[in-house]
Amino acid sequence: METKIRKTIYEWLPEAIVNLDRTTATDYEVIRSVSEYSLSLLQKDNRQKVIDVFKIINMVYQEELAYTKHCIENEFICNFIENSPALKLKDYLYDMPSPLKEAFIKTLIEL
Repeated sequence: METKIRKTIYEWLPEAIVNLDRTTATDYEVIRSVSEYSLSLLQKDNRQKVIDVFKIINMVYQEELAYTKHCIENEFICNFIENSPALKLKDYLYDMPSPLKEAFIKTLIEL
């Protein structure tokens, strides 16, 4: 069964999941792959594309389901926080939509 997470990412960010098998990938693997993709964009200083990824992740995050929020917090946000330079992360916080920014800050405090 295709979930909202997979459907949205497959439609809006297919380049972020090229290495995943669409038939067997879990939501957590899909979101983790998007996080890795975002980190690679950071290394290339592709700020606008990272902002676009934030908007798409925020759109999914606002679905309001606890499962979806946990998936994004555990795989996207935690990976992003752990693997992005602190100064860049601070810059990108300003570019995030408000609900995603709140989740980032909440997750950062919990780590």
